Amino acid sequence: MVLCIVKTSKFKPLFILTLAALVSSCAQTIPQQSSTTERELITELAKDETPEPATLSAEQLLAQAATYQGEAQQIRLLKAAEAALLEQNSALALAITDTLRQSDSALIRQRNQVLLLQAYLQHNELALAEQLIEQTNRTQLAPSDQAAFLWSSAKLYQQQQRAYAAARSLLQLDEMLGNNPTLLDSYAELHEQLWPQLSALSHSELTNLQVGASQRARGWLNLLEVVRNKLGNPEQLNNALTEWQQRYPQLPSLSQLPKALQQQLALTPYQPQRIAVLLPLSGQFQQHAKAIQYGLLAATSADNSLPRELLFIDSQQSVADIQQQLAAKQIDFVIGPLLKDQVEQVSKQADWTYPTLFLNSRDSQLPAQPDRFYFALNLEDEAAQMVQLFAQKNYKRPVIISSRNVISQRMQQHFTRQWQALGHEAPESYQFEAKAELEALITRLLETDSSRERIRLISGLIPGSVESEAHSRLDIDAIYLLADPVQTRMFKPFVDVSVMQTAPKLPIYASSRSYSAGGDANDLRDLNGLTFTETPWLLNEQHSQKVRQQYLELFSEQDETLQRLFAMGYDAYHIIGSLKQQQQLPSLSHPGFTGRLTVNADGSISRQLSWGSYRSNRLVAVQEP
Repeated sequence: MVLCIVKTSKFKPLFILTLAALVSSCAQTIPQQSSTTERELITELAKDETPEPATLSAEQLLAQAATYQGEAQQIRLLKAAEAALLEQNSALALAITDTLRQSDSALIRQRNQVLLLQAYLQHNELALAEQLIEQTNRTQLAPSDQAAFLWSSAKLYQQQQRAYAAARSLLQLDEMLGNNPTLLDSYAELHEQLWPQLSALSHSELTNLQVGASQRARGWLNLLEVVRNKLGNPEQLNNALTEWQQRYPQLPSLSQLPKALQQQLALTPYQPQRIAVLLPLSGQFQQHAKAIQYGLLAATSADNSLPRELLFIDSQQSVADIQQQLAAKQIDFVIGPLLKDQVEQVSKQADWTYPTLFLNSRDSQLPAQPDRFYFALNLEDEAAQMVQLFAQKNYKRPVIISSRNVISQRMQQHFTRQWQALGHEAPESYQFEAKAELEALITRLLETDSSRERIRLISGLIPGSVESEAHSRLDIDAIYLLADPVQTRMFKPFVDVSVMQTAPKLPIYASSRSYSAGGDANDLRDLNGLTFTETPWLLNEQHSQKVRQQYLELFSEQDETLQRLFAMGYDAYHIIGSLKQQQQLPSLSHPGFTGRLTVNADGSISRQLSWGSYRSNRLVAVQEP
């Protein structure tokens, strides 16, 4: 095997420089047996090779490998790669493992897989690491390498903030360790790593993991359900945990559960008996307030754990009058106000002693205060989520196209700031208003107008020239569209006909502003391929279906805005019992109707929405777009 040959062009300069410094001549070897039988190779790989001192460095091991030939050399290269990884010498580890991908020995290639993955991760080549995981069938790995491969896979997904994929890998690893306790010491942090990933799962992701799960995996997933369902009621939670332990004795005892979970269980949750709800029940926002009110009432009727009384108070009055009513009713928790100016008035009250869940954003100019939380349907959450997705997909040149209005511009600016915070240049951004302006914008963006002009000029110079197809730009990774449903239905077909047929498909993403439950078959066909963020409530995900069916029977004519506010009211009620725990442990999330809700240290609540996509002329919910 010739070490200097490198077929991965991206790393070729790195490999040559690294190996040239360590091996004076890639072809200079001491004659040895050039090949071994498969049985001999298995024996050589399996035994503990320690004739040389254990203190040899990766460079020394690499120098030793240069004195061998064939499989004997490659076995020692594997040892050198292992040492390089331990020394955090990712360049050398990557040089060796990428070279060994070309080995003629299937066993060498097999044992190299996990080292190559670890080298990719250590060198921060996340896209290549993900590609390797997707192309590797775990059952084809050496049994001794499968645990390390799962652990490394989980590390990648954790870096990418993909809780579903990380939890799946860690649950598989937990199952493997349950069947082989001798490996437990090597992965002592497994359960500490597993619980935060489980805590971040949405309801639909949890349901998907339960399908075909092993007994151990079902035990962990059931524990998550127990904690989520009973977190606001300590007595019920303790009883449910005791029952869980009896049902799954093979899992850790309650005293051995992950530290993060034990911290969650130790906190005393809010258990209010009388909740005041401050909403603008009169005036121009009355309709919006009613939608939230109906959501709160629906949540109350569905809650059988604690008897709670809701008192609705019109917020269109002075703070002093509101406080007088709160004191008279012996209120112990407040939801609202909804309107920004009223939130600011209450927030500035030094004598406001009630734990409060404000239904609006926190003023970043004011300091965070204990027992005050802020819940809003911020569209900035969607922009941040799209940035996260684009980073996971390793996009480099996204383009933002937004309608010319305040909301779209705000989202565009937030996306740009978040994108630049990851070290990227500001993305190309375009704005439009009218339909004609949109069509011209797409033509200019994809540069098909310039291509058509070149074709016209050539046709004029060369009589009888063959008619050519206009070419579109190939450097754009993806388009993020910020527009309303009508504009979105115009936009997508324009792009489809502007991208040449031989070019790679250009992915188009949108926000919840693009979604509308209306539309006919033609609209669905035109939107094929569009992926967007939306609330689980409007996507009719499983955990919301029962309530949604009842809702549509009563309010079939309400638009999407009011439907989202209903879901907001429903979530506001159900998240009360876990606010303290989530604030202390941000990895814990609440699977709400408006999204997966997490609480930041300053009390503000962030949302991770679900993904919807138009495929084969229908709308479907997707786990990972």
